[in-house]
Amino acid sequence: MKNTLLITKELVLDFLEKQDYINLRVLFRDSEDADIAEIFSEVALFKSISLFRLLPRLRRVEVFAHLELERQEDFIMELPDLLVSYLINGMEPDDRTRLLEKLPREIRDKSLSQLNPETRQVAWKLLSYPPSSVGRLMSSDFLTLTPDMTVKEAFQKIRWTKTLSDESLTYLYVVNEREELIGEVSLTTLVSTDPLSVSVDKIMRKSVVTLDPSHPETEAVQVFRKYDRSCFPVVSEKGKLLGFVTSDDVFDVAEEEATEDIHQFGGHGALEDSYFQTPLHTMIQKRAGWLALLFVGGFISCATLKAYEDVISQWSFLVFFLPIVSASGGNSGTQAASLIIRGLSIKELSESEVLKVLSREVVIGFVLGSILAFIGYFRAYSWGLDPKIGLILGVSVWVLVLCGAMAGSMLPFLFKKLKLDPAVVSSPFISTCMDVTGIVIYINIAGFIMSRFS
Repeated sequence: MKNTLLITKELVLDFLEKQDYINLRVLFRDSEDADIAEIFSEVALFKSISLFRLLPRLRRVEVFAHLELERQEDFIMELPDLLVSYLINGMEPDDRTRLLEKLPREIRDKSLSQLNPETRQVAWKLLSYPPSSVGRLMSSDFLTLTPDMTVKEAFQKIRWTKTLSDESLTYLYVVNEREELIGEVSLTTLVSTDPLSVSVDKIMRKSVVTLDPSHPETEAVQVFRKYDRSCFPVVSEKGKLLGFVTSDDVFDVAEEEATEDIHQFGGHGALEDSYFQTPLHTMIQKRAGWLALLFVGGFISCATLKAYEDVISQWSFLVFFLPIVSASGGNSGTQAASLIIRGLSIKELSESEVLKVLSREVVIGFVLGSILAFIGYFRAYSWGLDPKIGLILGVSVWVLVLCGAMAGSMLPFLFKKLKLDPAVVSSPFISTCMDVTGIVIYINIAGFIMSRFS
């Protein structure tokens, strides 16, 4: 999406260098918090702090909440304790929890000590939920209504509650005397209700989809995807309203989950930070393990070739087509695996559909293998080679593409059954497996055809 805002890093640094603070303040006033935070995260720390001090006091919390984690850590260490206390106390509970859980223990303890008693209690409560759970995403600042309250009284309560964020007013939750959730009413419904003397229980929605704070945050992603709403309430086992989760927090979870799957499918450990923010030693550590394992796995291919040394020396033409034969199986398996992993991650597929998926991939593998076999046979023929060589190439490719599609589609199900992340079935892993399988299949098919038709 094209950014129509005027603010740029170059312009901000130019104003700062010229000490044109008036234009800087005007520029910040007309810009979005996220765009300002992006620039603050990119420039040098001392410049970032200088620019941060030029922000209006009321906007500092929002800009701080949008900063990259590393820059937030820097600010906590460099800014005066009084300002840090103001920033952390002013953050939304869910944003504060996300920051605190990722901070090093020493910095986290320092940050917690700077919270006021009430806010500290909320922070400890949210941090008490399991890591990567719905409770860690939850905001506990919400407004509740009672069923006997009139619409007019609801408006008065909203008007006098000035500390709530806009997102907490999208839906208003109705609770009984035990603080148990019994319904919800949207702000739109409330505004459009006439007369104002109508009670809340007449307009509230009694069937409410809720989240459990102890469940994995990935379940929240599925709920948001299914019902397409901006927020959902979080309730305890007894139905007591604890808070709510908003779509922006779930989007972050979905992005992290997708990024982790992509990294693992590429054959290396998931990165917690962006590419340039990840230290070199961490990047090497994340990639070295898989790379070394796959390299060692490549020796299995070497050993397999050595086992067929006599056959290859007898029919040296086999070497010419070995790369494309092996690659066809690996490519087919990678294609199938990527589709199945995505289907499992977004709940399009379930473990009960494994046989249905297998039958479908057999048909797909059969057709794709036939297409590549046809191309391979006629390519060998166009080079003036013996038709038997074209037949060996065609049959080998057909079998390997079929096997690759079956293996690539079934391995994610197997890993999920073993309680492992299906994304671990990486592209290099499949390629290495199919390399070994391809050599065995290719040479045995060649031996069979050459012995039968020579």
